[in-house]
Amino acid sequence: MARISSYPLDQDIVGNDKVIGTNSTGQITKNYSLQGIANWLNSKGSVAIAGQNNFFFQDASGNTGRLVGSFSFPNFGGNGTQFTNILSMRFSEQSAADTYIMDYMATLVGKNVILAQTDNLNNFGVYQFSTIAQNVTEPLFWDITFTPIEGNGALLADAIYALAAYPGGGTGDANYVFNQLSSAKVWTVTHNLGKWPAVTIVDDNDELIHADVEFINNDSLTITFSTAVAGRAFIN
Repeated sequence: MARISSYPLDQDIVGNDKVIGTNSTGQITKNYSLQGIANWLNSKGSVAIAGQNNFFFQDASGNTGRLVGSFSFPNFGGNGTQFTNILSMRFSEQSAADTYIMDYMATLVGKNVILAQTDNLNNFGVYQFSTIAQNVTEPLFWDITFTPIEGNGALLADAIYALAAYPGGGTGDANYVFNQLSSAKVWTVTHNLGKWPAVTIVDDNDELIHADVEFINNDSLTITFSTAVAGRAFIN
């Protein structure tokens, strides 16, 4: 083989260009595309900025259930869901880089975060990070609730997403999550926020629902439905 320095220098680098390397299992020399290397770095968060954690969106359970490094809806599905409609997701306690990150994630409660597709930053959502709790039946996964602020685009199955504190920090605005465990036609909510808040409601399947909201005062309100339901109200 000629000296590497004798080969011409390619100034027009594209994703299909290849480099030579050796795989770790069979010690076999192979070609690796630059795009393939970039995809691996993205999926593992190996070049992530401080505070960024990468996950892939899993929309189907398959034969293996929820996967390490994934985030998904509690009942799976959701491919094509608009970012502005995301209220609750279940995250692996390990990121795509196989790193336990829930201690860090807990510090984001009450702050603003961004969830963005790593290879297309025009697909993103900005949220207030509302609550985080370890799932009882799936203890390797944590349920996180969000209050949407703004967004663009939709979730794509198996795409890689970065979750990070939003530049500029959180608003510091007070918020409250009300849990209605038993079905009822009227929910009475005492939030003690000292304001007339915005109210977002989901049923016990985390699906967005609508109801009549009546403000009693700046610390309490009622939510009235046509039929009895259970679920949560995000008071912000």
